[in-house]
Amino acid sequence: MQLENSKKSVKINKIRYIAIISFIVIVIVLVTTDLIREAFLGLNKYHWAVIVTLLYILENIYEYLKDFNYIYYSDEGEKIIFRYVSLRPFQNKRYSIEMNKANFIGYKVVRSPLNFKQQIIFYVKTPNGSAKYPPVSITGLSTDQFNSLKHALNQFQTQQV
Repeated sequence: MQLENSKKSVKINKIRYIAIISFIVIVIVLVTTDLIREAFLGLNKYHWAVIVTLLYILENIYEYLKDFNYIYYSDEGEKIIFRYVSLRPFQNKRYSIEMNKANFIGYKVVRSPLNFKQQIIFYVKTPNGSAKYPPVSITGLSTDQFNSLKHALNQFQTQQV
């Protein structure tokens, strides 16, 4: 089975680009023009520019905390391949986890409070016992993709983690 969330990744990047362009245009128009000559709702144009800036910063903090990843999963062949790329700004390193199916022990899904963020941890058998990979954010997967991933991994799981 193969799984990837490229549509969600493209959508997140499009929203990010639209947000930055909109932010820049709105702030420039507010500050350099007389679009708002008098106080609007009790605030002048500089107050509105600060509010727009704060909203933009809050949206970026939200996306940073969600930690969306582009995810590619394949279990064809002898290995389970799990590749991911962070969609955080300035953190677009590519990571790959490749595990032999025979050495795969299981996985664990960790959820933050209120299901704000989901992470998956893989466990494998090593000559010195068992080892776990660092957690990987799977927040960017849809519910159907998440269920498909769980179903696929459950086929190879040898122990309950």
